[in-house]
Amino acid sequence: MNEFVTISPPRAVSSLSSVALASVLDQSVDCVKLVGLEGDVQYMNINGLCAMEIDDFHLIAGKPWADLWPEEARALILASYPRASGGETVRFRAFCPTAKGSPRWWDVTVSAVTNDDGEHAGYLSVSRDATESEEGRQASAIATAELRHRLKNTYTMIGSLLSGFARGNAQHEQFASEMTDRLVALSRAQALFANTDAPCRIDQLVAALVEPFDSEQCPVSFDGLLPIEVDQGRADAIALVIGELAVNSAKHGAFHHGGAVRVSAVGDDRSVSIVWDERCDCTIESHGREGGQGLRLIERIMRARRGTIATAWRDDGLVVTLTFLLS
Repeated sequence: MNEFVTISPPRAVSSLSSVALASVLDQSVDCVKLVGLEGDVQYMNINGLCAMEIDDFHLIAGKPWADLWPEEARALILASYPRASGGETVRFRAFCPTAKGSPRWWDVTVSAVTNDDGEHAGYLSVSRDATESEEGRQASAIATAELRHRLKNTYTMIGSLLSGFARGNAQHEQFASEMTDRLVALSRAQALFANTDAPCRIDQLVAALVEPFDSEQCPVSFDGLLPIEVDQGRADAIALVIGELAVNSAKHGAFHHGGAVRVSAVGDDRSVSIVWDERCDCTIESHGREGGQGLRLIERIMRARRGTIATAWRDDGLVVTLTFLLS
């Protein structure tokens, strides 16, 4: 059994001997490592050796942990040490093949450990095999990119068909031009999601989603949209809700009957709220369907992104407020 070389166990389990603690860690299905203050590997549990396809711990004992990773991932390892020393639990995902060359992706956490005197003595790293999850994510990203590409081509084709059929009729040509502008705006909104890992700015995202519906019959205005960047998950949630509101308005509300839509945002360092204020030229007789599938989906996604949604109906429309925590 591997033994601890220098680092003492974390204080919470300091009553256990090093051998007993190693026995406990060997039960973990994850790759558990103890790393010295200089970044050298001092312990790895048995299942970790198996996961990394390392036949003998002594082949890596005392070696810099960062050197066991591909060059593009070493900066993540080295950057985790000062952050962990400051009390942070650092998390990242990175690619690292096993000792025998098998491709693997890992979800990694790095945190500081102390000795019996409470002094910083090194780092505890736990790596979980995330290969299946990462391959699924990449496959999904490829499929999504392909779908966006096909949709963009479809928008272009529809715009060309509209222009072709309208040619020679001034009134139809104007209509075709306006519809083509809307299709281009929708295409821009989708382009914001071209990189699934990139954050999105709220002002750009909301404008791209709603501007295609702007018209003389129902003008769209924006008030105080903030250049705040949100991660992909929150951007997806915003796009889903705003898109659902716009589609519903096009079917039943101001975009269909005439009126006005104003979208605004307020926020601070901790949270941001996006407000959809819709006023229709006619009386709204049917409010949202309680328990409808779209409503349930929106509420679930908002909860998953640490957000809330509130709806207030009026005789001539509604106000919907989306609130997200930013931290």
